[in-house]
Amino acid sequence: MSGEVVVKVSWGPRPETPLQLAQRWLELLTGLSELSELSEGAPAEWRWEEDSGPGQLVPVESEDFTAALEAANTQDDRDILGYTANVVATQSDGAYLRARVIAGGSNEYSPFTAVLHLFPASGAAAVPLTGRFTEVLALLADVWDADHGLTYDRPLYNELRSAYGLRASHPRAGWAVYLSESRAARVPDDFSALRRLPARHGGVVLEIADSSGGTPSTQAVLAAHKTLAGTGALDPLPVPSTEAKL
Repeated sequence: MSGEVVVKVSWGPRPETPLQLAQRWLELLTGLSELSELSEGAPAEWRWEEDSGPGQLVPVESEDFTAALEAANTQDDRDILGYTANVVATQSDGAYLRARVIAGGSNEYSPFTAVLHLFPASGAAAVPLTGRFTEVLALLADVWDADHGLTYDRPLYNELRSAYGLRASHPRAGWAVYLSESRAARVPDDFSALRRLPARHGGVVLEIADSSGGTPSTQAVLAAHKTLAGTGALDPLPVPSTEAKL
């Protein structure tokens, strides 16, 4: 593991109202705060991310969150490209979490995403939610009813891209990988996973197994990707795509 850790889920076009998006957002932040409390002993305090740093506290009522989402997304093509929001939570030691979601649009050519960046404190190695990455991935997948997702750091991401020639939008394995229902049906029965967490919408989160018992090695993830890609579990969504999930 090296520096920043990323947990990301993606899906295809799914038009939604700002209120629907606000409700998903608040469920996500509540879940992340609960996981933070279990991991670090203190719930995350979420603020809007601004150019100058953390801004005002994020509203806890869906109507207020909806109003803020609408105020921040006034572009004419928001029904196509979706609504974007960025929030951040900083711990007492300087480590922080940043969530960015682009959702709610009908764009058939670019995926919609929910991404959580986890940054260590200056001079430290551990990032927030260490030991809970698989649960965080399951939370993101559940809340956003995603098509696919993963947990990774930059060196792992680059290794996968180099080994398999992947584009940024292509599904891939990570330390843990989320697969929607139709993708999960393509996982071989003998696929080696340390844990399999059922997801809300019929999918599954696979925590990649490694003989060391710790964070899976790059070679273990590369092997897992090869197996899952070989069965079609990591097929890219078609472009253009008219469905949110494979």
